[in-house]
Amino acid sequence: MIPPLLEIIQPITDEEACIGFSIEHGLVYGQPLCARCRKSTYRHGRVWRCTNHHCGWSKSIFKDSVFGNTRLAPQVVLLIGYLWLTKCSHTSMQLITGCSSATITHFAGLFRQLVANEVEEDEGQIGGESVIVEIDESKFGKRKYHRGHHVEGAWVIGGVERAVERRVFAEVVEKRDAATLVDVVRRRVAPGSIVHSDLWKAYKAIPSAAHLEHRTVNHSRHFVDPDTGVHTNTIEGTWHGMKVGIPERVRHSGKVENHISEFIWRRQKESDIWSAFLNCLAQSAVV
Repeated sequence: MIPPLLEIIQPITDEEACIGFSIEHGLVYGQPLCARCRKSTYRHGRVWRCTNHHCGWSKSIFKDSVFGNTRLAPQVVLLIGYLWLTKCSHTSMQLITGCSSATITHFAGLFRQLVANEVEEDEGQIGGESVIVEIDESKFGKRKYHRGHHVEGAWVIGGVERAVERRVFAEVVEKRDAATLVDVVRRRVAPGSIVHSDLWKAYKAIPSAAHLEHRTVNHSRHFVDPDTGVHTNTIEGTWHGMKVGIPERVRHSGKVENHISEFIWRRQKESDIWSAFLNCLAQSAVV
């Protein structure tokens, strides 16, 4: 859930309100003791200062936070984050904030990296006893011979569970072979799961190597097996959802990973995505 703009209008338009909001949510340094003489401190604008005037110690409250290393006012950075979270287009973000295309691209990349780091840290298995997990592979990007430059795409192996949580994983792989597939499935699919896939020959190694029940559907004949009901429509829909949000120019192995992680993170946190975003910002700061 993302709060309506009017509910958070103060911290994204007023610097003092933004600083107070950031301190409250741990996005910046809280009030520290003086690192030099251990006396108490007070805030003077954007700086914590020692109350002992003979000491002279001070520290920026934005140091090591998402608001550091930029000339932008903190409320503008927070506004960009809010707009990015709402999937606002870069053009609209430029118009609303008055920032350049390069600035918007920089912060969008930064926010994407922060949420990708969280997905990587939380990386685990999906599925479980008798839970169906659909497995598939997909190409992100394609070669262009007749227009523009040559683009090499990235192969991604992914899975999604048919459960309330709809947990999903996706990994960019260098090789699209049985050994790679089995390694991914062994690490990412919990024992006891029921794996659904198509008839790609690499999937034949799944049952013996990963100790999972394996059911298949022949896509050359039908999308849903009329006898068993086996299908991979859920993962196919997941691929579509991922690709819609990833521009063609970044669908290659050097840049696509963070976009995929962003999709996974948004699905994981959709019930309270604003709080999850603030938590990512807080985790990025050294407090």
